[in-house]
Amino acid sequence: MRDPTLDLKVIHLVRDPRAVASSRIKSRHGLIRESLQVVRSRDPHIHRMPFLDAGHKLGGKKEGGAGSDYHALGAMEVICSSMAKTLQTALHPPDWLQGNYMAVRYEDLVVEPIKTLRQVYGFVNLAVSPEMEKFALNMTSGPGYSSKPFVVSARNASQALSAWRTALSYQQIKQVEEYCQQPMALLGYERVGSPEEVKDLGRTLLRKPRL
Repeated sequence: MRDPTLDLKVIHLVRDPRAVASSRIKSRHGLIRESLQVVRSRDPHIHRMPFLDAGHKLGGKKEGGAGSDYHALGAMEVICSSMAKTLQTALHPPDWLQGNYMAVRYEDLVVEPIKTLRQVYGFVNLAVSPEMEKFALNMTSGPGYSSKPFVVSARNASQALSAWRTALSYQQIKQVEEYCQQPMALLGYERVGSPEEVKDLGRTLLRKPRL
């Protein structure tokens, strides 16, 4: 970033941590080793938050899924801790980062693809081609939502945004919110207060981000 021969800009794509957790659980078998590595990489000197549900690790297939969900959710503590540090740096940027960092919410990209795409391209002083705008629009207005992990396809934006609200148990959602409250607050992701709020898909959980 300090190299005078480079004009480097950082575009940080972020997503609601609850949706990230849902994807990690859905892909639990493909990501189990990676999740274990993430959990083991945490700083042993930092106090670890306890699981809200103390019996979750041994819970088997009770509400919320299998025992491997424990590792997927545990990884979120490390991921969100790292994200919080990054966002705090971006919120109070040093000279070398000022004007060279942009956070882009996945949710904004799929709800307003053209507007967000133009903002991203403008940030790096490029013009968006009509073909790229058409591609972005097509990718966010597909007929459905793929249930398979690691599949890149055109998707229905509203289904993609709300999938975690029906896939995760309320206990899992509160666990992620406990781990990720700092980045969620900075990025404008509202926490839920009840199972009824989760299921009310007509209520958006997005507000203006601080970045």
